[in-house]
Amino acid sequence: MNRIGGYEPLTEMKTVGSGSARWCIARREYQRFFLKEFLSPVYPSSGRDTPLTRKQVERCQAFEQRKRRMYAALSCVIGETLVPVLDFFRHEGRYYAVSEEVPRPYISGEEAAGLSPREVRQVLHELAECLRRLHTQGIIHADLKPEHLLLTGREGRYRLRLIDLDSGFLEEAPPSGGENMEGDPAYLSPEVFLRLMGEDAPLTTRLDTFSLGIVIHRLWTGELPAFDLDKYAYLYEAVLAGGDVRLSPRLPLAYRIAVQRMLRRDPLERPSDEEIAGLFYAPMGESGTGIEEEGPLNGLSRYLKK
Repeated sequence: MNRIGGYEPLTEMKTVGSGSARWCIARREYQRFFLKEFLSPVYPSSGRDTPLTRKQVERCQAFEQRKRRMYAALSCVIGETLVPVLDFFRHEGRYYAVSEEVPRPYISGEEAAGLSPREVRQVLHELAECLRRLHTQGIIHADLKPEHLLLTGREGRYRLRLIDLDSGFLEEAPPSGGENMEGDPAYLSPEVFLRLMGEDAPLTTRLDTFSLGIVIHRLWTGELPAFDLDKYAYLYEAVLAGGDVRLSPRLPLAYRIAVQRMLRRDPLERPSDEEIAGLFYAPMGESGTGIEEEGPLNGLSRYLKK
């Protein structure tokens, strides 16, 4: 294979997710990297000055500026949970992002069902802390789901790595309309769906909070929150319609109360990053359920009757 911006591909390009990008493992100076190629936008190769090429150039410049600003903010996120973008460039009209290769073996969050409550709680605490730090820098992940959580190490000593911020953006500069927005509909927040439908719904860091609530439920119970599948295809539809959302009793009480709040339609009613991280930092209960059931932690008891 030919080099791409100084990187030598070691594997064939594969399509990811919805097909908006391709990726491969590449090498540069004896180091291995994860190399992602964005399929859109494409910088025009023609040197002709036409209305169409000007529009394409403007779109590419806006894309590049948006990405560079976000990647610069990512470099300020402390900790080792986030897999950062190390390089971003254009090569032969295509844009590429380079990040560290997460070494195998690892399991994804989808395979976390076999973890103990203590291990799941550790993973969720690391995730909540990472999101808190992302949000402090004004960064929204916007595609939080178990597939983007990689657990390396071995039983009892897992290390969480959060990947794929290609749908992410800065809170101060959200995508206009539904442009450049993606995400798994199973984890999509109500406000993102409304924005995709053309409504002027504010997009804040608390759209990640909604997705995190679903992820917590999925990692702890192995299931998504339940709702009326005869009426709704996705959870965000049930929430928008005021439908009944049911959480598994296998989720410890304090977590269940927190997730109920995280899945509220109004983003302002969802708990803060500090509250969520503090909840999972709380000591494990001796019952083996991951938390004591006498009552919720961190002052959450005031929500029991709501």
